[in-house]
Amino acid sequence: MELLPLVGDFILSIRLEDIVKGRVPIFNIVIAVLVISLITGFINPKFWDPSNWQVLLTWFLGLSVLAMGESMVLLSGGIDLSVGSIASATSMILAFIIKNVTWISVTERIVIAIIISLVFNACVGLFHGAVVSIFSPPLPQIMPAFIITLASLIFWGGFASAITLGWPITLHEFPTLAVIAQPWVLALILIIVGSTTVFIQRYTIIGRYLYAIGGNIEVARLSGVPINKARLFAYSYSGICAGIAGIIFTSLMMTGYPGVGKGQELYAIASNAIGGVSLAGGEGIALGSIIGAFLITLIRNALVLTGVSPYWYDSVTGVILAIAVAIDLYRRKGR
Repeated sequence: MELLPLVGDFILSIRLEDIVKGRVPIFNIVIAVLVISLITGFINPKFWDPSNWQVLLTWFLGLSVLAMGESMVLLSGGIDLSVGSIASATSMILAFIIKNVTWISVTERIVIAIIISLVFNACVGLFHGAVVSIFSPPLPQIMPAFIITLASLIFWGGFASAITLGWPITLHEFPTLAVIAQPWVLALILIIVGSTTVFIQRYTIIGRYLYAIGGNIEVARLSGVPINKARLFAYSYSGICAGIAGIIFTSLMMTGYPGVGKGQELYAIASNAIGGVSLAGGEGIALGSIIGAFLITLIRNALVLTGVSPYWYDSVTGVILAIAVAIDLYRRKGR
């Protein structure tokens, strides 16, 4: 299962008329990437340095994995606000196990820590999906999804800090972990997660279920779609992707840091909105999430290189998210 054939099928399904009229968010993003790159490169030629692009692409990979997991939930008409805090909790759990379980070899320790972390992520996601299923109906599914994942955002963010009273756990004495941060390993992770996500969404029955639920949940229910099972899958997949992102962030810093995922849920949602994954559900694809994540990372990199104060970064991202949502609403209204 490779990503390129799936991307090729998607590109071939796009009509020239849609591109010309701006109906394809992915192509709009490509144009935005080119414009931002040219402007930033003109202001600061260091933008084109290979070292800058290595840093940019490295951090983009973590966000893209986070965004792809979020896309599963958004397609179903839900939302997952907890992915950033889950990534932080994963970082601390991973680092705590590697640092303190000293009676087995380092390599085995890292493998066990990764497995435990991913199982933990899947269980958290299943819990979210179960709560949403229990309370929807009678409530609209977005309400329990918002409430339970917001509660998880607060709880797991606090949990990540409480493990060590806010102190990071350094892992520099475990160079084996740094293998994950190697460019080829990160690229492999992106290819595997990306191809798996796109394949599920476009070519499997569970993907069709998610689109159906997000498009019109009542029609999906009357058609016999197993809504609760699809929700459980979507939220558990989001949790697992959040865990993978947390592992990536930890390996990049070689530190378990309780704030590593703080605010990343907003960037993940923004990446999806920018990439054409509708926040109302039932529309979009993970390929858009990836390109949206790249645009978000590129904009933050451009802000750094152009000398903009870091205190403005989140404000700029908020404006971008608002514009993306407005475009999404306008596009849906036009149908």
